[in-house]
Amino acid sequence: MKQEYIDAFSEVNEIIKMMPDELTNKIPSKFKEMLEDERNKEYNPNIQEPLEKQKLKNETIIILGLIYRDFLCPPDEKRRLQAKDARELQEVQKAIEEEIREKYNPDEIFKNKRQNITEEKQTTEQTSMIVVKEEKWYKKIFKIIKNLFKKD
Repeated sequence: MKQEYIDAFSEVNEIIKMMPDELTNKIPSKFKEMLEDERNKEYNPNIQEPLEKQKLKNETIIILGLIYRDFLCPPDEKRRLQAKDARELQEVQKAIEEEIREKYNPDEIFKNKRQNITEEKQTTEQTSMIVVKEEKWYKKIFKIIKNLFKKD
């Protein structure tokens, strides 16, 4: 696991320890155990209240937001936050799809292919206009023999 997340687990674990019991009881014990097991045991974050004035890692803020959304907030707010997350996820997916479409635009690929085909046709037409007159082998021999008799 990345070091940023391991350190963030340490910070989140410290914040949970500072929370009142009525809130920590809402967080599943397996989740708290996972935070305890996965945290960086050598990293001791210095977190004090108020949390708004602390310089927390971005990953810590994200994990705290997920804990609030999934375990601490009322059910109606939970549905609202999940719907908001779903909309944001759709927007991100749409942006990624648009970027991929621009990068690998099938219309442009076929347009370039058509352009290459017309260029090939033009070069073939130009080369087909050149006519090379080549004499047959027996006519060459006959001409050589004829020239032999004319010189004498």
